[in-house]
Amino acid sequence: MATLQVKKLPDDLHAALKDRAGAEGMSLSEFVTVLLRRELALPSMAAWLRELRAAPTHESVDVLGALDAVRDERE
Repeated sequence: MATLQVKKLPDDLHAALKDRAGAEGMSLSEFVTVLLRRELALPSMAAWLRELRAAPTHESVDVLGALDAVRDERE
């Protein structure tokens, strides 16, 4: 298994990670591994934007016309 060293980690961030790890009943190493896995399970920003651009767009909806249609159905 590989080892990861993070240099120049701000003290407040280290303390917050350590506190959160303890609250979750994990070591700092276990907690950071969970955070990294969770982050890497998400698409990258570039991939997300490509997916968003490829998604079909919706046409404008005539809201007032839709409300009139619903009201007409109720009558």
